[in-house]
Amino acid sequence: MDNSRDLEILVQSHHPIIAIETQEEERVEALVRDLAVRLDLPLFGWRSTRGLVRAGTSDPLYDTEKPVLALRSAAGLQTDAVYLFHDLQRYFEDPVVLRALRDIAQTFSRARRALILCAPEIPLPPDLQACTARLTLDLPDAADLRRMAVRTLRELGAPRRIKVDLTMPELERLIDSLRGLTLQEAQRLLLRAALEDLRLDRKDLQAILERKQELLARDGVLTLHPHESTLQQVGGLQNLKAWLKTRGAAFTPDAKKYGLEPPRGILLLGVQGCGKSLCAKAVAAEWGLALLQLDAGALYDKFVGESEKNLRRALRAAEAMAPCVLWIDEIEKGFASRDSAADGGLSRRILGALLSWMQERRPPVFLVATANEAQDLPPELLRKGRFDEIFFVDLPSAPARRSILAIHLSRRKQDPARFDLARLAESCAGFSGAEIEAAVVSALYAAFATRAPLADQHLLEALQAAVPLSRTCRESIESLRAWAVGRTVPAATPEAPTAGRTARTAA
Repeated sequence: MDNSRDLEILVQSHHPIIAIETQEEERVEALVRDLAVRLDLPLFGWRSTRGLVRAGTSDPLYDTEKPVLALRSAAGLQTDAVYLFHDLQRYFEDPVVLRALRDIAQTFSRARRALILCAPEIPLPPDLQACTARLTLDLPDAADLRRMAVRTLRELGAPRRIKVDLTMPELERLIDSLRGLTLQEAQRLLLRAALEDLRLDRKDLQAILERKQELLARDGVLTLHPHESTLQQVGGLQNLKAWLKTRGAAFTPDAKKYGLEPPRGILLLGVQGCGKSLCAKAVAAEWGLALLQLDAGALYDKFVGESEKNLRRALRAAEAMAPCVLWIDEIEKGFASRDSAADGGLSRRILGALLSWMQERRPPVFLVATANEAQDLPPELLRKGRFDEIFFVDLPSAPARRSILAIHLSRRKQDPARFDLARLAESCAGFSGAEIEAAVVSALYAAFATRAPLADQHLLEALQAAVPLSRTCRESIESLRAWAVGRTVPAATPEAPTAGRTARTAA
C-alpha cells in the first residue's frame, strides 16, 4: 500500500479527521509535509508544549497551548489547510474538547481541511468514530530502508570517520535484514553496528540480524528464527517434500512472469512428535526465506482491544518482511472457536482477524500452521482457500524410521553404517520421530555411563524401555486417522502391508 496516496485521497475526499496510530512521529510529519506541498495547502502543527505553529515559521499562534483554544483557532481560520495534532487523545475526556472536534468535523467536511491526529494509540470515543478515518502506517519497504541507509551512511562518513566496507550485494543484504522494523528502529541498529568499531562490513550483518530478533521478540508475539533445519534432516514425508519442492520456485521473478502466484500456506495436522514443527522450520531454509513464528498464546492481553492490535502488528511485520514463512504452532490452541462466551468473544474476534488476513493478504507470506487435535480446529479455518493444502502427518513408516535413526545418529557423531538400522526400525514400530530421538539420546547416556561405544543393544534396550504415544493414546490417534481420511492428503506414501501386520497410513 501507498500511505502517501491513501492520505491524499482521504484529504481530497473531505474526511475531516484522520487518526494515525504510530510511534514514528517524524515519519508522519514528513508524510503530512509532503502532502501539504503536493496539494499546495498550508500546514499547521500542534503540540501541548508549543501550541499551534504554521510550518515555515517559529512562533506559535497566540494562546494556543491548550487544546480547546488550538482547536478554536483551527476552526476560525477560513482557508483550506492541514492540521497535525500530536497526542490530542489525552484530552478526549474533556467534553469541551469533544464538542470542538465535532464542530470541526462538520466544518472541515465541506472543504479541503483536515485535522490529522498522531499518537502511539488513539482510542476514539463514540462521539468521534463516525467522523474519523483511520490510516494504518505501513512499515517501511525496501526503498524506504535503502534511502535511510544511504543517508545515514553518508552522514556517518565524514564527521565520524566510519569506514563502510560493503559491496552492493552486501548492502542489499543489509537492507533486507532491516525489513519488518520501523525506520527509527532500523536506523538505530545501523548506527549501533557502525559506531561499535567505527566500521560497517559483512561481519555486522549477523549482529544486526540478532538484534532484530530481540526487537521483534520484545512483546513475545513474533520470533525470528535462524535457519537450522533442512528437509534433508526430516525423515519420510515424501509427498509433503515433493509438494514443497514444486512450489518453492513460485517465489522467483520468473514465476511471476510466467503468471504464477506464490503459494499461500499449508496446514500440517497429525500425531504429536512426528515432525510437523521441524517441517515448518525446514520450509524456510529450503526456500531461502526468513522464518517468523507467531506465538498465538502471547496475543491475548487483559486490556480491551490490545489482543487484536498485537495480532495486526505481528501480521504487518510479517508482510513487511515478505517473502517469508510465518509459522503458527498448535494453531488450534490459540485460534479455537469454542467457549468464546467465556472470554467475551475475544477468541472469535482474534480468529476472525486471522481469517480475514489469510483471505485478503497480498504480500507473499507463506503460512505454515501445525495442529494435533482435529476436533479443536474451527471449521472456518478448514474451508477451501484458506490453505493450499492440508497434510496429515502420521507415525513414520519403516523406511522413514530408518531415515530418522540415521539422522539422529549422525547428528550425535555416530556412523549409521555401524548399526543394524532395519532391525532397529522394526523395533521402534509405532514410535514418533521425537520418541525415536529420545531413545537415541537415552542409549547414548547408557553407553557413556560404561564408557562403551554405542551399540545396537543400547538402542534396543532404550526402545524396549519406552512406551510410545501410539500405545498410551491409541484411541485418540485412531480417531484422528479416521477424521483425516478423505479430508487431508497423506504427507508420506502409505506403507505397504507386511505379513501378520495391517498396513496403516504412514508418514
